[in-house]
Amino acid sequence: MSSDVSTLDALALRWQESRSPADLAALRDAVRHVPGFRTDLDVAGETAGAHARGAHAEVLVTVEAAMPGAFLSPAAHAALATAYDALGDTSAAERQRGLARLALDSIAATGDGSAARPWRPLRLSDQYDLLRWRGRRSRRVDLVVRGGRRLDRHRCTDGSVAWFDIGAAAPAPTDRT
Repeated sequence: MSSDVSTLDALALRWQESRSPADLAALRDAVRHVPGFRTDLDVAGETAGAHARGAHAEVLVTVEAAMPGAFLSPAAHAALATAYDALGDTSAAERQRGLARLALDSIAATGDGSAARPWRPLRLSDQYDLLRWRGRRSRRVDLVVRGGRRLDRHRCTDGSVAWFDIGAAAPAPTDRT
């Protein structure tokens, strides 16, 4: 597992420095192929109880157990930062805050949130992380299929609309015959 994390760290650093589309594509592809990667990862849901109880060490165990599959999840890195802060490890907390920002930047770099250039999250929960980061909250989400693409259209509480291409973040529909 540590070699997977080392590879992801190196790819993340490369993209952080270059901001090139090719380096971002390599990073996202690597994340999708590490052990434990899940498009339905819900770190906030999986750690809510521990956070509410102030069980910060439990949060660390839960999120670290999801690595390397949770790498580049804004929620995962934010949860780790909060837990490390609470446990007094400010250096680790700052590193995780930086990874959370990088994760959000990596989603934002994939489009502009319009129907023509939707953002492309790695995970379904990434949509809500990006909206929260931008000060928006989804009021309603609809699945829209256009030109063979599966898009989530979020109608936000501020009246705006945000579009996400969830083709890579959602499992393909199954044939229920």
